[in-house]
Amino acid sequence: MGKKNHFMRLSAFLLIASSCAMCTKIDNKIDVLQNAKKLAVVADATTEILSNFTYTVKPNEWFVDGTDIPPGAVVCIPAGTRGALLLKNFKGTAASPIVIVNKGGKVTLSTSITASYGFKTINCQYFKIMGNGDPANKYGIDVNGGNIGMTIDDLSSDFEIANVEVRNSGFAGIMAKTDPSCDLETQRGHFTMSNIFIHDNYVHKTGGEGFYIGNSFYAEGRSLSCGTVMPHDVVNLKVYNNFTDSTGCEGIQVGSAIAGAEIYSNTVKSPGLTPFASGQNNGIQIGEGTGGKCYSNFVKNAPGNGIIVLGLGDNLVCNNIIINSGAHGIYADSRYTPGPNFQFINNTIISPALDGIKLNSESIPMNTVINNVIVVPGAGVAINATSRRVKTLILKNFTGKNINGCKFVNYSADDYRLQANSPLINDGINVLLYGVSTDYYGAIRPLGGFFDIGAAEH
Repeated sequence: MGKKNHFMRLSAFLLIASSCAMCTKIDNKIDVLQNAKKLAVVADATTEILSNFTYTVKPNEWFVDGTDIPPGAVVCIPAGTRGALLLKNFKGTAASPIVIVNKGGKVTLSTSITASYGFKTINCQYFKIMGNGDPANKYGIDVNGGNIGMTIDDLSSDFEIANVEVRNSGFAGIMAKTDPSCDLETQRGHFTMSNIFIHDNYVHKTGGEGFYIGNSFYAEGRSLSCGTVMPHDVVNLKVYNNFTDSTGCEGIQVGSAIAGAEIYSNTVKSPGLTPFASGQNNGIQIGEGTGGKCYSNFVKNAPGNGIIVLGLGDNLVCNNIIINSGAHGIYADSRYTPGPNFQFINNTIISPALDGIKLNSESIPMNTVINNVIVVPGAGVAINATSRRVKTLILKNFTGKNINGCKFVNYSADDYRLQANSPLINDGINVLLYGVSTDYYGAIRPLGGFFDIGAAEH
């Protein structure tokens, strides 16, 4: 775990961009376990192009049907400003995905905030949307406007989105899910959205969530004329190295991600500015049906909770830095939690308005709280188990009301490394068995023979 720079995975696309870009196809009957074994291929098969086919999207072309575009193709979007874009039936393979990439400079897809979308896929599988086609532009694909800036839906799966900027959307910035309907193919057990890699993107000034991935109502589903329908599972999801700023609701919200979910190395600043309902103003939401890991994220100035955990109960939340939350630093709720444990380890939580870690999680067998730094200058408490029915294992946390007692290198500049005289050094317990082997900055744990407390290892 820890801070990892995955730009090296993208470098091969700079070669691709000189010839053009690509997109892919979907097979809803692929076995989920077989899909899981291919997740690394989907993310990393960027060096081999198995097709010489290229296609250039025309400036006035708002819709492209990829039925005749083969796996391994490159689909170029020329530089400049254009309107919204819809891609349908792009179907690659795990070994040879279709790549959609900007060509010749930055491309801006601009549309009204009242339009349904700025960039959309329908029924696509094994494809990559890459904004790294021009070395002069970190975010070579820019989506400006739309109710949803970029939406990956209608049975789309097995995809990667990187180096994309999304801004000024009416609702979500980047959305990835297929909501269940009376069509059986959209429902749990019939469709699984697998092998999703969303990284190195910049999402800001959205009306709703920055990233909205998976359905939020995993336990109860959706009530329709045909009865209650359940949302699809999400398997092998990686959300990392993204930056969200000034989002209307959560910076990152993930639901229904039942296996292989990791949310890491993201920066979330000023989320929840214009929530459409109460409880929608958090930094990162690990929603219903979501297990896995949430680590090495930086969350600052969330009006609600820094991180809210409603997950499956196999959740590890570690090495996060959470600053100035308007409610709790971390809030845990076991409304749907069949798993064994919430684990909160080596987080640094500074100046929440309420509690540092609040555990309203009675039904889970154990809440593990170890090696956290929790500085609560107000009326809240460091760790709040809401009733005696909340089962806890609480060990070696550093708590207090004064930030200066931690001896950070430069708190005002958001540098949470430790000075040599910090009381956090070598005062933690060994948490290697919990899977914590690095710190927020990528340093190996432990250094000097003992674990430090908080997100940084001296």
